[in-house]
Amino acid sequence: MVEDKFPHFSNMEFIPDDAYPIEDCGAYINLKNKGIRSVEFIRIINDRLIFIEAKESVAHPDNSPEPYNKQINEIYEKFVHSLNLLSSIKIGIIEESLPASFNSKRKLSLEFVLVVREHKPEWCRRVRATLNQLLPEYLVKIWRPEIIVINYEKAKEYELVS
Repeated sequence: MVEDKFPHFSNMEFIPDDAYPIEDCGAYINLKNKGIRSVEFIRIINDRLIFIEAKESVAHPDNSPEPYNKQINEIYEKFVHSLNLLSSIKIGIIEESLPASFNSKRKLSLEFVLVVREHKPEWCRRVRATLNQLLPEYLVKIWRPEIIVINYEKAKEYELVS
């Protein structure tokens, strides 16, 4: 983990409890030049396995459709690639140490959380809808992820940022 970076992402200070900074793990560092993307970190809160991506802003789809689509596709890839990377670590294909809380056998729900610092709540709903459309049916059936798109204020309520 890069101590001076974590838990600061996109001008927000995230709460690092039970966090795994997958973006800084050796496995990801070895794969990122091969087109693999990663969220900032993964965190377990209660019975929720949360993949967290942070952005200061996202292009508006009406004003900048091409940059918007590119950003949303990259975010989608970060969620899916991180899920695959964590799964490969958990089953031992890739050797990497995880925090003790990640070794629990309890049932967890899966959440892909995008925190966009400067977004209005009504814009978050549109981004969430676009991300939901990108999820392939197989992924929804197997993993049942919930996509959550929130701004900085909502992230405080969710106790993700301080």
